[in-house]
Amino acid sequence: METMNQKSIRYQDRQEPALFAPTLPIIGICGHSGAGKTTLIEAMLAELILRGLRVAVVKHDCRNPVVDIPGRDSDRLYRAGADVFFLGGEQFARLHGEGEADFEFQLKGLASRYDLVLVEGHEQTLIPKIWLLAENETEAPAETGPALAVFARGEGRAPQVFDFLLQWLQEIWQQTPVWACILIGGRSSRMGRPKHLIETENAKENSTWLEHTVGLLQPLIGDQIALSGGGLVPASLHHLPRLPDIPEARGPLTGIIAAMRWQPRVSWLLIACDMPDISTEAVSWLLSQRRPGCWGTVPRLHEDGHVEPLLAHYDYRCGFLFERLLVSGSLRIGQVARQGKIDSPLIPLSLRPSWHNINTPEELAVSRQVERE
Repeated sequence: METMNQKSIRYQDRQEPALFAPTLPIIGICGHSGAGKTTLIEAMLAELILRGLRVAVVKHDCRNPVVDIPGRDSDRLYRAGADVFFLGGEQFARLHGEGEADFEFQLKGLASRYDLVLVEGHEQTLIPKIWLLAENETEAPAETGPALAVFARGEGRAPQVFDFLLQWLQEIWQQTPVWACILIGGRSSRMGRPKHLIETENAKENSTWLEHTVGLLQPLIGDQIALSGGGLVPASLHHLPRLPDIPEARGPLTGIIAAMRWQPRVSWLLIACDMPDISTEAVSWLLSQRRPGCWGTVPRLHEDGHVEPLLAHYDYRCGFLFERLLVSGSLRIGQVARQGKIDSPLIPLSLRPSWHNINTPEELAVSRQVERE
């Protein structure tokens, strides 16, 4: 039997453009009639879902579909655990749990709520795809466009495609751009002055807390940093984007919603400005938690403690969760961490000082005394 590597054709070697951004987890499962597309998808779904992935299967451009009948493709895929969509001239959706049946079922929309979108067929569309060979085929037809990989029919094909999908999805997940949103819009009523403009006492630098935070982020994500909230900022940071508050929201919720509405296809680090001990190692640890199926990392300082949502990472799929929170009238962004797609790991002991926030002059004095000692 030929191995996956022997049968693979790398998409990037073909040089044709893709219709969708390469960071979206959308992939076509293509092949002529009799290639076994539905059977293969059905065989992989249980393991994909066991790994915590939320999967959508799109059957494109169906004509006069007959659905929800035992044995039909839509019923097989739904019972295997996927949410099923027909897109094209006829439209149909069958969802597990709560779903909004009136939203526009387009692939980019699905990518905002699913970890993986499998498009069965639709060979001519310029999306990343794999090609399944039928019994007597030896190669994918050139007219159908580029393929990431080609797999021959055989008993070992399903595990080969499964392994390929996992590797591809991991790469896609890591390629999602990361931005930081630093919250500077608080009233600082307890401190009595804007906390982001408090100067550090580090002998190696003469900067504000805000400049210090930006400086430690830049080696990791460059200038992909936005500031949420009003008020003055140091001249050295005037080049950073300023995000206006969302009128109907307050507190940290307005910052993260403004960020996700402004850049809806990136992952966001949400960072409060009153954590002067934040370290590069802490941010790197947060980003290292990214993996397919995880929509965010909102960590905990203690085993039985509350989550820490103001130095946390949120994938763009959290966008609709925050919008839902806004509609509910709640301003407590930590509630998003109750979702099963959010991880809340325990912060390693050596990194916990990064989550230390300072709210009052007394706390600031104690912190600086500890630093001097």
